[in-house]
Amino acid sequence: MKSVRDPSNFGNMLGVVFSHYDEGKSVTELDIEDKHLNIGGTVHGGVINALCDIALSAAVTSAFKDREEVVVTLQMNVNFLRPGFNGDKFIATAEVVKLGSKIVYVEGEIRNQSNKLIAKASGDWYVKSN
Repeated sequence: MKSVRDPSNFGNMLGVVFSHYDEGKSVTELDIEDKHLNIGGTVHGGVINALCDIALSAAVTSAFKDREEVVVTLQMNVNFLRPGFNGDKFIATAEVVKLGSKIVYVEGEIRNQSNKLIAKASGDWYVKSN
């Protein structure tokens, strides 16, 4: 059983930490710092998009219990619903909705430490068999 996954180099650079990774579900966390902010003082949309991509990709790879698979994002939609600020803690949850042999559909969201919804995401991932 998989319980922890290390983020990619990019995820490490952002500061992403995995707290759950198993059976088509993942939970990742990110403590928001100055480096994550845009010129307006709120969390940059690219950070939100990247956290969604990391969390949703992890949900996909966690669905393969018996083998490690490389997956790539085919398309992802992110709806930005509320701004985030310095000092926030973002918690991204993701879950596989439809697991195909080559295409996987997954959904997720980001909430802050007060459980306020920051963003919703969904998309399709391609499974590249090793």
